[in-house]
Amino acid sequence: VAVLDELIGRCVTAAAMATEQWELIVVDDCSSDGSAERLSALSAKAEVQHLRLLENVGQFRATCAGLRASRGRVVVVLDGDLQDPPERIPELYQQLKRTESDRAAAFAIKTRRSDSMLFRIGRWLYGLLSSFAAWRIPPGAGAYCAMPGSLARRIPRVPSRQANLAPFVAAVSERIFVVPYEKQSRYDEQSRVGFPGLVVEALSTLQYSGSLERLAWAWSAGLAVSQLWGGALIIAGLGLGLRRRRVALEGLLRG
Repeated sequence: VAVLDELIGRCVTAAAMATEQWELIVVDDCSSDGSAERLSALSAKAEVQHLRLLENVGQFRATCAGLRASRGRVVVVLDGDLQDPPERIPELYQQLKRTESDRAAAFAIKTRRSDSMLFRIGRWLYGLLSSFAAWRIPPGAGAYCAMPGSLARRIPRVPSRQANLAPFVAAVSERIFVVPYEKQSRYDEQSRVGFPGLVVEALSTLQYSGSLERLAWAWSAGLAVSQLWGGALIIAGLGLGLRRRRVALEGLLRG
């Protein structure tokens, strides 16, 4: 609850600096800590919309709910724990406004962060696997980004419950801008997801981005060279299934 006043105040200031017409949607993922009551009071301002979900659906689906409710030509997404400084919103907005294309996106990329050894190893491994993605994803890209409203309102079609937003935005972006920023400390120093949750999110993201598909094809080829034909056929079948899923996803996002 304590973060809400500062979060909304800084977002309002940043949005007003970026453009004259804007809206702020705060998604409340069925909170039970008093956030709903505080947000109801803060949303008395016409430009602040409190979107409360009736059940906890997790970060990605909650983000999708906010995207579905958005109305702007440009939509900026950021987490609510103030690790993503709202002050980068004007720069993200301006980067995207430099082009009239609806196939562009701007990502805020962390230039420095302080994590435990376990998180650093996991982040390195995820970055390595992400390099096999079927489309270009800027290293370090996450949920803090700006995208055309037309794309924002197609993202909720993605069937995944847990995933990173960045690959879906990058999948249909022909031009990508990058805005560097220094990661801030989490407001209450507490992670809502935890390492196991991040692992599940990473695996889901790698599946949809095409990384696991390409690794499956490479593994299948290696087994075939080793004349392990049964294993090669099984892994090739997995790769084909993953490819069909990725192609179907691209169709959802482009349609």
